[in-house]
Formats: sequence, structure tokens, C-alpha cells
Amino acid sequence: MLLPCAAMILACAGCYQPSTEHGAALFRKDCAGCHVPRPGQTSYVPSLAGYFDREPRPSERKTRRQIRDGGKYMPPFRLRLSSHDVDDLIAYLKTTR
Repeated sequence: MLLPCAAMILACAGCYQPSTEHGAALFRKDCAGCHVPRPGQTSYVPSLAGYFDREPRPSERKTRRQIRDGGKYMPPFRLRLSSHDVDDLIAYLKTTR
């Protein structure tokens, strides 16, 4: 009984397919306030447009850590976003140009 259950869990590991639509909604809700400067506004944080096209290319691991733990001016989102939310946010960031 235990073996079939373990096999099902292992087979499904990685089954989650990130949603760029949900990532976009999360970005608008949690990120855009700082990372999308308004006209005439000076921003002290980077725009995230084309984030994964930058050189040197940011790693997903480092990006995940930044989202989870925050940074100098960025709050941590560890308690606010689930691991699937972070997956969705990263999927969305990969689509921005």
C-alpha cells in the first residue's frame, strides 16, 4: 500500500504547470507599485521588463531567493506568496520584454 502511494507522489512531483496569467496578476498586485515607474516619477528600484534577458542572465534560483527573502529596499514575500505563486511570477517575468 505504501509503495504505490510513494510512486504516485514521485510521479507527480513537478506536475505543476506555472500560470503566466496568475503571475501577471501577482505582479500587478505585489510588484508593480515599485517596479513600474509612473510617468515623471524617479524610481530607485529596477524595472523588471526583460528581466531574464539581461546580461548577466539572472538565475531562477537567485530570483526565487530575492522574492522570498527581499533585499535592501525590497520586502520579503516569503509569508505572502506560496512556492506556486513564485513559480507563476517567474513564468510571467520570462514573458516580459
